[in-house]
Amino acid sequence: MNSLFLRTLLASIVALGFLSGCERDTRVADERPVVVATTTMLEDLTRELAGDDVHVVGLLSAGADPHIYQPRPADARQIAESDLVVMNGLLLEGWMEGLVRHAGGERPILVVGDSLEKERLMSVEGAVDPHFWFDVALWRQGGEEVAQSLQNLFEEGDARRAAIAARHADHDAELQALDAWVRAQLATVPEAQRVLITSHDAFGYFGRAYDLDVEAIQGLSTEQEASQRDVINMIEVVRERNAPAVFMESSVAPGLIEQVARETGARISGPLYSDSLGPEQSGAHTYIKMVESNVRLITGALGGNPEAFKSRAKRTAPKDAEESDA
Repeated sequence: MNSLFLRTLLASIVALGFLSGCERDTRVADERPVVVATTTMLEDLTRELAGDDVHVVGLLSAGADPHIYQPRPADARQIAESDLVVMNGLLLEGWMEGLVRHAGGERPILVVGDSLEKERLMSVEGAVDPHFWFDVALWRQGGEEVAQSLQNLFEEGDARRAAIAARHADHDAELQALDAWVRAQLATVPEAQRVLITSHDAFGYFGRAYDLDVEAIQGLSTEQEASQRDVINMIEVVRERNAPAVFMESSVAPGLIEQVARETGARISGPLYSDSLGPEQSGAHTYIKMVESNVRLITGALGGNPEAFKSRAKRTAPKDAEESDA
């Protein structure tokens, strides 16, 4: 798609956005800074660190696929009225990236993927893999950048800067515990069964970080259509590896993975949450819950022995509080 057409489309979206209402629907009465996050994972992270000091707006709803999301006029208005945009980058957001950069007004844009060390990013067939949140250690690094950007919304000496730093320290400790928990769960999977077969190639960082082989029918983006040859190749992989299960994803149509399961007799497990968090009732509605849900599902389906993740709050609860809960 040529750049002139892209600029014309973005201008139309922005114009429609401002025509659809003059009120500042993202700005709240107390005039807190407004931060827009482009993915559900980043929205959750930003909310955790911002607390009540910042008004956080997420562009995507639970289950929405950032690869193929079509921006709405309201998105342009929210971005134009924001004080900071937090985005994944590495081409994950597709059309949204152009919208973020051309929505009008001026604001800092934190591209979390660009803040990570290049040598820690993965590439597949020449394209950088944007799904770094599946390596909890990399996600922790991204959290440092988000915390700093949120603090920069306030002047030196403002108490809200210290409050954000404190929330970041607490949340980072929780993520460190989560990382260790993931390793412990997957360590229970037998060596011969350590293969994760999914619909699209979202779990490369997960496999590298936690020592699983990862195979996918589609490529890095769900925009890439898989061929029948891709399906046949995956059927061969499942048979060669004697994989006990294949995994559907919440944001990808299950047809291809179902075909692989029918042809091989492998059990279908899932859904895994890949490009989006789940809705409230899913038990995968926060980043930590999403990781826990995925890991427990994968560990169990591949023959391991999963246990629940215990948050630091539960582990460090006062003795009298624990007794009162009993």
